[in-house]
Amino acid sequence: MNLPRARHPNLRLRTAWPAPHAVLVTARGELDSATAADLATLLSDRLWATPEQLVVDLSEVDFLGVAGVRVLLHAALQAGQGGTGLLVVTGANAVVRRALRVTGADRRLALADRRPAPAPA
Repeated sequence: MNLPRARHPNLRLRTAWPAPHAVLVTARGELDSATAADLATLLSDRLWATPEQLVVDLSEVDFLGVAGVRVLLHAALQAGQGGTGLLVVTGANAVVRRALRVTGADRRLALADRRPAPAPA
């Protein structure tokens, strides 16, 4: 099941449940100060359900600003408090990787090049 969420035309967010215990959030477009609140709200809503794993796929993000990085770090903290594993997928996206490296977030977030296969429930 996919649910599109887009309040800003520069960012498209989708949620999928590849397994009963896992949530996948995919972002496409620009993740900056104008759009970060949308991602923050979506991640917070998904974490409220306390899945075992939340995967945030940023492989199709064109721009990742400090506001977006801050949202990811806050979500990681919130996930950890609820016992949810949070994984950020960067793909081969140099823009995302650079933003995470420059801000030091790459040392505080679990990162992967690709989405993990969902584990059986």
